[in-house]
Amino acid sequence: MPIFPRPKHTAPSSAPTGIRTFVKAKPTAAEQAVLTAQAWLPLRDLRDGCLVRNDGATVAGLQIAPYSLALKSGREQTQAVQALTAALNGIDGAWQWLSVYRPVDLNQYLATVDGTIETMPQGKRRQILADYLRWATHLVRAGETVERKYYLLLTRMGKDAAQDHQNMLTQLTGALHTIRGFQATPLDDAAWRELLFLAFHAEQAAVETIPDGFPRQAPVYDLSKEVGHAETD
Repeated sequence: MPIFPRPKHTAPSSAPTGIRTFVKAKPTAAEQAVLTAQAWLPLRDLRDGCLVRNDGATVAGLQIAPYSLALKSGREQTQAVQALTAALNGIDGAWQWLSVYRPVDLNQYLATVDGTIETMPQGKRRQILADYLRWATHLVRAGETVERKYYLLLTRMGKDAAQDHQNMLTQLTGALHTIRGFQATPLDDAAWRELLFLAFHAEQAAVETIPDGFPRQAPVYDLSKEVGHAETD
């Protein structure tokens, strides 16, 4: 089941044969009166490393580090595939792989390299570094400086879903760590915020800091104390 389920839609009767067009169902007058920004998101809550969707489902998961089979021997490749298959078959609920791209901001790095080149004497080393800087700058301008992140997401229903998730993640992590070099880390609240930030603000992910928590309440100041202090002075 996808992490962000498709909202309820209705298909108009005038749609051409073979083509399905969807129209989002309009909220009732009572629902419209209490709509907030949160109502437009498919999320209800985030706590204890679990994401609660609006349909009541609870989602937990693992962040998977990149793993290259090409660097393994034939025997290690077979063992890794068999261990991964056995771990996935042991999941007693819905699960899905998720892969997202995260843009990387290299402007500061390129500025540092450029500054290094300016301080270097003329020679072959400076020329090689200058060629590298031009190549890296081309990648940045082409939008190709991205990193890929992998996730294994599990979905459950019911009041005990969070606890069941914790038990399953512990079992699943132990099984995956039997694969040599394989790294899997359960998603905590901070990792979930990073994933949500990538999902909703992909273009800003490279240049903006990921929020450390939400919702963030505005500070409250007691002006009466300030006024009283000023009068006594």
